[in-house]
Amino acid sequence: MDCQQDSRLSYSEKLARFCSQLQYDQLPAAAIEKVKHCFVDYLAIAFRASCLDSSQPVRTLAKEAAGLGKATLLGWRRPTSPYWAAFANGMAAHSLELDDTYLKGSIHNESFLYSTALACAEEHGLSGKRFVEAIVAGFEVACRLAEALQPAVTNARGFHPTGTCGVVGAAAAAGKLLALNETQFTSAIGIACSQASGLLEFVSDGSWTKRFHAGWAAHGGLTAAGLAKHGMTGPRTVLEGPFGFLHAYSGQPKLEGFDQGLGQDYKVLQTAMKYYPCNYYIQAVNDSVHKLNDREDLHAEEIAKVVVYTVRAASHLVCEPIAQKRNPRTMIDAQFSVPFNVALGFLAKRVTFSDFNDQMYQSAEIQRLMNLTSCEVDPVLDAQYPETWPARVEITLKDGRMLADETQYAKGDPRNPLTQDEVITKHKGLVSGLVDDSTDDQMLDVILRLEQQPDLSGLSGILQRLELAG
Repeated sequence: MDCQQDSRLSYSEKLARFCSQLQYDQLPAAAIEKVKHCFVDYLAIAFRASCLDSSQPVRTLAKEAAGLGKATLLGWRRPTSPYWAAFANGMAAHSLELDDTYLKGSIHNESFLYSTALACAEEHGLSGKRFVEAIVAGFEVACRLAEALQPAVTNARGFHPTGTCGVVGAAAAAGKLLALNETQFTSAIGIACSQASGLLEFVSDGSWTKRFHAGWAAHGGLTAAGLAKHGMTGPRTVLEGPFGFLHAYSGQPKLEGFDQGLGQDYKVLQTAMKYYPCNYYIQAVNDSVHKLNDREDLHAEEIAKVVVYTVRAASHLVCEPIAQKRNPRTMIDAQFSVPFNVALGFLAKRVTFSDFNDQMYQSAEIQRLMNLTSCEVDPVLDAQYPETWPARVEITLKDGRMLADETQYAKGDPRNPLTQDEVITKHKGLVSGLVDDSTDDQMLDVILRLEQQPDLSGLSGILQRLELAG
C-alpha cells in the first residue's frame, strides 16, 4: 500500500490515515504469516503466565465482570468484559519475558496488541482478516512511536515504552476493528496519549508493575478507541506538539523519518521473537554462552572469570548495580540479570522459564558463577545499537585459557528468525501440562488458518474449554 502523506497533516493524522486505509488484501504474505506466528507465541505465553501469582489480582477483577461481555479470559470458562479480559491477558502475556521485541524502539507488542484485538474481535464477532489488519496497524503505530522516542533516551528518563507507546498501538488495533474513520482515529490516538504510563522503577525490587504496563496498555487502548467512536476528541498534534507525547516521554525525539515507509515497510516484519525468557538485552548474551558451551564442551567448574560486553543502554537495566544483579530474589530480578542468565547457561546448558525459581537463585554453584561475572560497555558494540542488540562473552578458565564468542543477531531476530516449526515448538513447551495435545492442535489449526475464519468463535470455543486453577 502506497501511503505517501500530505505534509500538512500532523503525525497522528498521518497514522490515522494509514490505519483507516489499511486493507488485508494489500498486505504482503510474509506480514500475514508473521501475525499468525506472533499469535501462536502470544497465546502460549499468556496462557502459561495466567498461572503466576502476579496474574491473579487482575484476573480476580476480570472474573467479577463475568457476563458483561463475550471476551475470553485465558484459562477460564466464562466470557467476561473485553476491557478486563484485555487487561488480564495483556498482563499475563508480558510476564514471562518471552514476548516479542521491536529492537529500534525497545517495545514488546504481542502482549498489548493481541490482548486488545482478541477481546475486541470476540466482542463484536469480527473476522480473522479484520484481526490481521488490526495487528498490523497496531505494530505500525506502537513501533514508530517507540523508535521516535529513542529507547536509550526514554529509558534514561524512567519510562517503559511497552506502557507508554503500547496504549497508542492498542488504540490503533482497536480502532481498526471498530472501523474508525480518520477523524476518529486521530482522536483515539490523542486520547490514548493521555493514558500513556509505565515507569522502570520495578527494576529496584522486582515488582509486578512491569507486567502491569502491557495489560494497562491493552485496557487503555480499547477504552480510547471506544471513546473516539462515541465522539470524544483528542488533540491532533498530540505527538509532536510542544506539550505532546514525543517531547514529554523523550526530550530528544527522533522526528526525522517518522512516517518513512509507512504502508510499505511493515514493522511487524522487523520485530524479533524472543527465544529466552529474559530481557532482550540478554538474548545475545545467552546465545553467546550457548555457542561457547557447544563449541568447547565446557564444564561450569572450569570457569574462573566471565566478562560480558554489551551496549550502554543495557547497563542500568540488566547489569547494574552489579551486587543486586548477582543476587536475584524474584523471577523479575533474574529476568533482568546478566549474571544469573550467564550462570544458568553455563551450569544448566539451557535457559528456560522453569529455571527461574528460588532453587536456582539459591544454588551455591549459580551463586559462585554469578560472583565471577561482570559487565562492561563496549563502544564498538554500542555503536551498533539500536539497529542490533549485540553482546560478547569472554571467559577465563582455571587453566588460563581465554575463550570468547560474540552474537550480533540473537536467535529470533528478523535477521536470524525462528522458523514456524520453532515457533510451534516454543508454544508447545509453554502449554505442556496445561493444554492437552489434541486441544492445542485444534487451537493451532485455527490460528494458522486465521484469514479463513469468518469470526473468532471457533477459537473462543476452544479457549473457553480450558480451565486453570485459581
